[in-house]
Amino acid sequence: MRALDLPEVAAVFEHLAAEERGHADQVEGWARSATGAPPDSAWLRWQPPETFDEEAARAMGSSNLASAYRALSMAVRNEERAFALWTYIAAQAEDPAIQAAAERMAGEELRHAALFRRERRRAFHAERQAMMAEERRPRLPPAEEAARAERALAPLLAALAEAEPAADRAAELRRLAMAAAATAAEAPAPDAETGPVPGSEAPADLAGALRLAERAVEAYLDAADAAREEEALRHLQSLAEQAIARIALLRQMAGRG
Repeated sequence: MRALDLPEVAAVFEHLAAEERGHADQVEGWARSATGAPPDSAWLRWQPPETFDEEAARAMGSSNLASAYRALSMAVRNEERAFALWTYIAAQAEDPAIQAAAERMAGEELRHAALFRRERRRAFHAERQAMMAEERRPRLPPAEEAARAERALAPLLAALAEAEPAADRAAELRRLAMAAAATAAEAPAPDAETGPVPGSEAPADLAGALRLAERAVEAYLDAADAAREEEALRHLQSLAEQAIARIALLRQMAGRG
């Protein structure tokens, strides 16, 4: 959520993550007071229902398709699964103290689910408004759209190069910044700009650079589809290939791979 420049949503996740860590500590404390040892899955005499989908969460975390609405929807599902788990424990518990504790935990998970649902509604309306604003934005020809993205991207890449600790990546970012500036300079300037390029308003971070780089690729491919001359087609395809390689580097940096 920070990478998407959504600090308020990130704060919600951080707050509830801290509460969940507190729940884990409580469970361990109960186990130690009752048995003298921390919880051990080998003691289970039943198969607990599925709760957290770790694989889907990892996939979303590394995807450029992540959004506040999608992340919050997953969070709602996981809280509902946690609620189902604690209600199952409460129903099956033979010890009244465990039953009462499980019921309290179920209530906490239900409260978390309600909070995430409220945030999900906000995210839905915010994303819908952003989509409507994007649809109303005047469209430039694809080649000019790509040039605008390159003009906004060049200083971002240069700033990232200054902050990059790895010398080889810093050098590559500087080269890409110069290439973006040169490509933008070769393109004819439009008669009038139609507002800032989405992503260029953000600080010089990887998320903003990735959004601009992806926009440039889309514009180059759209321009190539519309090209009627073979030479222009090859040139636009070459620019698209370079832009795709640039995205690969930025994504690698985002994952610090």
